Amino acid sequence: MVGNPFSRSSSKPGEPAPSRSLLQAVAADPLLDAIGRQLLRLDSGLGLFRLVHLLDAISRSPVPRPRSIISVGSGEGLHEAFLARLFPEASVLGIDLRTHQVGFTLANLSFRQGDLLDPVFAASLPRAEFVCSIECLEHIDDDQRMAESMGSLVLPGGALYIQVPFASEADLSDPAVVREHLEANEHVRPGYHGAGLAALCRRAGVRVEHLAGAFWFPMQPMVWFTLEHFGTDLVLPYWLEFFELALRDVRDGVPEHRMHSTAIKVLAVNDGPA
Repeated sequence: MVGNPFSRSSSKPGEPAPSRSLLQAVAADPLLDAIGRQLLRLDSGLGLFRLVHLLDAISRSPVPRPRSIISVGSGEGLHEAFLARLFPEASVLGIDLRTHQVGFTLANLSFRQGDLLDPVFAASLPRAEFVCSIECLEHIDDDQRMAESMGSLVLPGGALYIQVPFASEADLSDPAVVREHLEANEHVRPGYHGAGLAALCRRAGVRVEHLAGAFWFPMQPMVWFTLEHFGTDLVLPYWLEFFELALRDVRDGVPEHRMHSTAIKVLAVNDGPA
């Protein structure tokens, strides 16, 4: 077991968190290495960037080594498997409308198929110290109700992390942009801007702790171009180098338009009584 690879205090000045010790932990674990390679394949490297920002959120949360994690909209289950391997003391639960596709099992990893907007299903779920949702809300018509359901899963003192596409107010009011995202990605809205995402969290009963952009220009587009141009198979042996590059996508600041970054993320805390 490698200390705490999420400790922000262990990072050198100017070095993004999670720290370099995370890279060492991943390189030493064959299963983490295998999952990381699959994440590099996912959406031309975006899977790896999503992981980096997810780990950064955990490092910023009130419980940086959570004992319980719930992922809403877990998809293939790769990020959840990575967390379960890295946090063997934590129970990790993935929730999605579809069945997961992870090809291996871990004792502390489980998945449930269901709709969080279904009150019966939602009531059957446990609460967790860390609840996350990556690129899910933009697909949901009633995103406020979904955010409230996510917030209700967070234990007092725990955190909710949401990452969604970024869209400015101009994007949201442009019918052509709205239509493009609906047809290309099945997004009912192109994304969220900082004020909108923060307001969504406040109405869900959680306090915004950190708000920032993700998938910044030029780093993420350069990785995407490399994978698209050279092919994943050629790049895969160097996936740890790409992981290290992705770590540098973690920075403060909220984008003003999509030429700055194409995603936005929020970490919010449940300050309710225990």
